[in-house]
Amino acid sequence: MTMRFASRLALSVVFLSTLAHAQTDPRMALDPWPTKQTWGQTHDDILYQAQAHMKGEAGADAQIFWWDSTGRFRLNTDNPDAPLIGYRYVTMNFDSNSHVLPDTFDEVSLATTLHVGEWAGGSVSVLFGAGYSGDNPFADSEGVFGIGHLLWQRRLNETDRLVLSLDYNGIAALYPDVPLPGAEFIRHDGPLWLELGFPRNALTWSPDGPLTIEAAYEVPYTADVIADYKLGSGVSVFGRYANFYNAFRLDNEPQTNRMFFQMSRAEIGLRYVNPHMVFDWAYFDASLSVGYAFEQHVSGGFDVRNTHSLDEVSDVPYVGFVLRGRF
Repeated sequence: MTMRFASRLALSVVFLSTLAHAQTDPRMALDPWPTKQTWGQTHDDILYQAQAHMKGEAGADAQIFWWDSTGRFRLNTDNPDAPLIGYRYVTMNFDSNSHVLPDTFDEVSLATTLHVGEWAGGSVSVLFGAGYSGDNPFADSEGVFGIGHLLWQRRLNETDRLVLSLDYNGIAALYPDVPLPGAEFIRHDGPLWLELGFPRNALTWSPDGPLTIEAAYEVPYTADVIADYKLGSGVSVFGRYANFYNAFRLDNEPQTNRMFFQMSRAEIGLRYVNPHMVFDWAYFDASLSVGYAFEQHVSGGFDVRNTHSLDEVSDVPYVGFVLRGRF
């Protein structure tokens, strides 16, 4: 383990690292639904950075557009074991003349979760799917990757449950070639949602009152922390720290040579939630923010245990937009 890996991991743990919304992993089945009637959720996180420059290339600029979209849907709201469908689509456009940065990065995946029965006092389910990752969308068959998770969860009491898993993600930043064991303790007690374990941790604290705190972390470096303060009439102000870390496959390159992009950011903004249904089937929930992106590293390698730096994008301000859907 390199010192760089250790220091980033320590920083992530300090922050509980970022609110991770990927919905082609076990969160599709483990995260609570807002209401019993909710059958679908989507989350779109978009930002546009001001003109930046590449620190290692004289005269090379970059102007980043980033969009991370996730969602999940259940086929029956009355049956807790109903099949689930989830998706993720993340795209980055660099508008750059850099020799290091490609024109785009894209990752898209689709997965489903099925309940398969009971075993040893717990519920067993499988999550499986596939996706594509690359710098030239759908141009290289080597960009196709698989997703597979085996989950066993057992309720310990009215508020707590234990989850054991075997997790495989062919595009993961850490060990993309082998399944990893996972373990999580989950407590859901009124306004508290607490998830502790490996590879995910999460906290939501939403007591009666104006303040809500959310934090989440996923190994190795994905992190998100949000403090939201309600002003009234559906309007709130918030502050956020986030760290995006993603691996991408490269066109015409072996899978052992991938590219990694890290982006840390801090922002403040306004959020508006319509307390009433829109069109009798969906809620309106949107946020607008201004922030500062920093620690934007481009690196290469197979996984985070052994990467080498390729370049850095300079620190720049940005405008962000988040749209949350609930159906």
